Amino acid sequence: MNLIAAMLLALPLVAAAGAPEIDIRLKRLPNKAYELQGSFTVAASSSIVWGVLTDYEGIPAFVSSMKSSRVRATLSDGSVLLEQRATGGMFFLTRTVTVLLDVRRESQRLVFEDVGRESFWRYEGDWKTEAAQTGMRVSYRLVAQPDFVTPSLILSRAMKRGAHDLLSQVRAEIIRRTGRVAPDGRKWFQPSLPAIYV
Repeated sequence: MNLIAAMLLALPLVAAAGAPEIDIRLKRLPNKAYELQGSFTVAASSSIVWGVLTDYEGIPAFVSSMKSSRVRATLSDGSVLLEQRATGGMFFLTRTVTVLLDVRRESQRLVFEDVGRESFWRYEGDWKTEAAQTGMRVSYRLVAQPDFVTPSLILSRAMKRGAHDLLSQVRAEIIRRTGRVAPDGRKWFQPSLPAIYV
Protein backbone atom coordinates (compact mmCIF):
# COMPACT_ATOMS: atom_id res chain seq x y z
CA MET A 1 0.00 0.00 0.00
CA ASN A 2 1.63 3.13 0.07
CA LEU A 3 3.93 5.60 -0.37
CA ILE A 4 2.36 5.74 2.64
CA ALA A 5 5.09 4.18 2.36
CA ALA A 6 7.42 5.78 0.50
CA MET A 7 9.49 8.67 1.20
CA LEU A 8 7.95 8.07 4.39
CA LEU A 9 9.08 11.19 5.92
CA ALA A 10 6.64 12.36 8.45
CA LEU A 11 6.29 13.97 11.84
CA PRO A 12 7.41 11.84 14.76
CA LEU A 13 4.69 10.13 16.73
CA VAL A 14 4.46 10.88 20.43
CA ALA A 15 4.70 7.48 22.09
CA ALA A 16 3.89 6.39 25.58
CA ALA A 17 6.82 5.44 27.77
CA GLY A 18 7.63 1.78 27.42
CA ALA A 19 5.72 1.46 24.12
CA PRO A 20 6.84 -1.51 22.02
CA GLU A 21 9.60 -0.72 19.59
CA ILE A 22 9.22 -0.51 15.85
CA ASP A 23 11.94 -2.58 14.20
CA ILE A 24 13.47 -0.83 11.12
CA ARG A 25 16.34 -2.00 8.89
CA LEU A 26 17.69 -0.28 5.78
CA LYS A 27 20.06 -1.80 3.24
CA ARG A 28 21.73 -0.08 0.30
CA LEU A 29 21.33 -1.98 -2.99
CA PRO A 30 23.11 -1.54 -6.35
CA ASN A 31 22.01 1.31 -8.66
CA LYS A 32 21.28 3.70 -5.77
CA ALA A 33 18.30 1.67 -4.60
CA TYR A 34 17.38 0.93 -0.99
CA GLU A 35 15.60 -1.95 0.69
CA LEU A 36 13.71 -1.04 3.82
CA GLN A 37 12.15 -3.55 6.21
CA GLY A 38 10.14 -2.82 9.31
CA SER A 39 7.76 -4.57 11.66
CA PHE A 40 5.69 -4.24 14.81
CA THR A 41 3.37 -6.36 16.93
CA VAL A 42 -0.07 -5.14 17.96
CA ALA A 43 -2.85 -6.59 20.11
CA ALA A 44 -5.61 -6.50 17.51
CA SER A 45 -7.63 -8.86 15.35
CA SER A 46 -6.65 -9.70 11.80
CA SER A 47 -9.79 -7.99 10.49
CA ILE A 48 -8.93 -4.68 12.19
CA VAL A 49 -5.33 -4.83 10.96
CA TRP A 50 -6.46 -5.48 7.39
CA GLY A 51 -9.13 -2.82 7.69
CA VAL A 52 -6.39 -0.26 8.34
CA LEU A 53 -3.96 -1.59 5.70
CA THR A 54 -6.65 -1.51 3.01
CA ASP A 55 -8.23 1.82 3.99
CA TYR A 56 -6.66 3.30 0.87
CA GLU A 57 -8.53 6.60 0.72
CA GLY A 58 -8.47 7.05 4.50
CA ILE A 59 -4.67 6.92 4.77
CA PRO A 60 -4.17 10.73 4.90
CA ALA A 61 -6.25 10.85 8.09
CA PHE A 62 -3.71 8.78 10.04
CA VAL A 63 -0.39 9.04 8.16
CA SER A 64 0.89 12.59 8.44
CA SER A 65 3.18 12.53 5.38
CA MET A 66 0.35 11.42 3.07
CA LYS A 67 -1.28 14.38 1.35
CA SER A 68 -3.65 12.43 -0.91
CA SER A 69 -4.56 8.83 -1.62
CA ARG A 70 -7.29 7.90 -4.06
CA VAL A 71 -8.38 4.76 -5.86
CA ARG A 72 -8.19 5.42 -9.59
CA ALA A 73 -9.57 2.01 -10.62
CA THR A 74 -10.56 -1.40 -9.29
CA LEU A 75 -9.64 -4.05 -11.82
CA SER A 76 -11.45 -7.29 -12.63
CA ASP A 77 -8.81 -9.38 -10.84
CA GLY A 78 -9.46 -7.47 -7.61
CA SER A 79 -6.31 -5.36 -7.77
CA VAL A 80 -6.49 -1.61 -7.26
CA LEU A 81 -4.77 1.30 -8.98
CA LEU A 82 -3.99 3.73 -6.18
CA GLU A 83 -2.58 7.22 -6.72
CA GLN A 84 -0.74 8.70 -3.76
CA ARG A 85 1.09 11.96 -3.06
CA ALA A 86 3.28 12.36 -0.01
CA THR A 87 5.73 14.95 1.27
CA GLY A 88 8.71 14.46 3.43
CA GLY A 89 12.23 15.52 4.02
CA MET A 90 14.99 16.18 6.45
CA PHE A 91 16.51 19.45 7.54
CA PHE A 92 15.89 21.99 4.79
CA LEU A 93 15.21 19.40 2.07
CA THR A 94 11.55 18.73 1.35
CA ARG A 95 10.10 16.83 -1.57
CA THR A 96 6.66 15.79 -2.78
CA VAL A 97 6.57 12.37 -4.42
CA THR A 98 3.81 10.74 -6.46
CA VAL A 99 3.20 7.05 -7.09
CA LEU A 100 0.56 5.14 -9.03
CA LEU A 101 0.46 1.81 -7.24
CA ASP A 102 -0.81 -1.50 -8.55
CA VAL A 103 -2.00 -3.02 -5.25
CA ARG A 104 -2.90 -6.73 -4.95
CA ARG A 105 -4.07 -8.70 -1.92
CA GLU A 106 -2.62 -12.21 -1.64
CA SER A 107 -3.86 -14.05 1.45
CA GLN A 108 -1.99 -12.40 4.36
CA ARG A 109 0.07 -10.18 2.06
CA LEU A 110 -0.59 -6.85 0.31
CA VAL A 111 1.76 -6.36 -2.66
CA PHE A 112 2.30 -2.98 -4.30
CA GLU A 113 4.33 -1.67 -7.25
CA ASP A 114 4.57 1.79 -8.75
CA VAL A 115 3.49 1.55 -12.38
CA GLY A 116 3.46 5.32 -12.93
CA ARG A 117 7.23 5.88 -12.52
CA GLU A 118 6.77 9.59 -11.80
CA SER A 119 9.08 9.93 -8.77
CA PHE A 120 10.91 6.58 -8.65
CA TRP A 121 12.70 4.33 -11.11
CA ARG A 122 11.66 1.46 -8.86
CA TYR A 123 9.17 1.39 -6.01
CA GLU A 124 7.73 -1.94 -4.86
CA GLY A 125 7.11 -3.91 -1.73
CA ASP A 126 4.53 -5.49 0.50
CA TRP A 127 2.77 -5.58 3.85
CA LYS A 128 2.46 -8.99 5.57
CA THR A 129 0.62 -10.14 8.66
CA GLU A 130 0.92 -13.22 10.83
CA ALA A 131 -0.49 -14.30 14.15
CA ALA A 132 1.76 -13.57 17.12
CA GLN A 133 1.59 -14.51 20.79
CA THR A 134 0.32 -11.03 21.70
CA GLY A 135 -1.87 -10.35 18.64
CA MET A 136 -0.71 -9.74 15.09
CA ARG A 137 2.76 -9.14 13.70
CA VAL A 138 2.76 -6.65 10.82
CA SER A 139 5.77 -6.51 8.49
CA TYR A 140 6.54 -3.93 5.81
CA ARG A 141 9.10 -4.14 3.00
CA LEU A 142 9.95 -1.52 0.39
CA VAL A 143 12.52 -1.41 -2.40
CA ALA A 144 12.89 2.15 -3.68
CA GLN A 145 15.13 3.69 -6.31
CA PRO A 146 14.40 7.43 -6.47
CA ASP A 147 14.71 9.30 -9.77
CA PHE A 148 16.06 12.38 -7.95
CA VAL A 149 19.50 13.05 -6.51
CA THR A 150 19.89 13.32 -2.74
CA PRO A 151 23.05 12.60 -0.72
CA SER A 152 22.84 8.99 0.41
CA LEU A 153 23.40 9.82 4.09
CA ILE A 154 20.48 12.26 4.11
CA LEU A 155 18.23 9.96 2.08
CA SER A 156 18.95 6.88 4.20
CA ARG A 157 18.28 8.78 7.46
CA ALA A 158 15.10 10.29 6.03
CA MET A 159 13.87 6.89 4.83
CA LYS A 160 14.49 5.25 8.21
CA ARG A 161 12.81 8.08 10.10
CA GLY A 162 9.91 8.14 7.65
CA ALA A 163 9.45 4.37 7.87
CA HIS A 164 9.46 4.53 11.66
CA ASP A 165 6.83 7.28 11.56
CA LEU A 166 4.75 5.37 9.01
CA LEU A 167 4.71 2.15 11.03
CA SER A 168 4.10 4.01 14.30
CA GLN A 169 1.12 5.84 12.80
CA VAL A 170 -0.33 2.70 11.20
CA ARG A 171 0.04 0.89 14.53
CA ALA A 172 -1.59 3.80 16.36
CA GLU A 173 -4.56 3.68 13.99
CA ILE A 174 -4.95 -0.07 14.51
CA ILE A 175 -4.96 0.48 18.28
CA ARG A 176 -7.41 3.38 17.95
CA ARG A 177 -9.82 1.17 16.00
CA THR A 178 -9.69 -1.54 18.64
CA GLY A 179 -10.61 0.94 21.38
CA ARG A 180 -7.82 -0.67 23.37
CA VAL A 181 -6.96 0.36 26.90
CA ALA A 182 -3.31 0.94 27.80
CA PRO A 183 -1.67 -1.30 30.45
CA ASP A 184 -1.98 1.49 33.04
CA GLY A 185 -5.74 1.73 32.41
CA ARG A 186 -5.74 4.93 30.36
CA LYS A 187 -7.93 4.88 27.25
CA TRP A 188 -6.19 5.20 23.89
CA PHE A 189 -7.64 7.81 21.59
CA GLN A 190 -6.57 9.85 18.60
CA PRO A 191 -8.41 13.16 18.16
CA SER A 192 -5.77 14.19 15.64
CA LEU A 193 -2.22 13.21 14.90
CA PRO A 194 -0.13 12.53 16.82
CA ALA A 195 -1.88 9.81 18.78
CA ILE A 196 -1.69 10.09 22.55
CA TYR A 197 -2.66 8.40 25.78
CA VAL A 198 -4.85 10.21 28.31
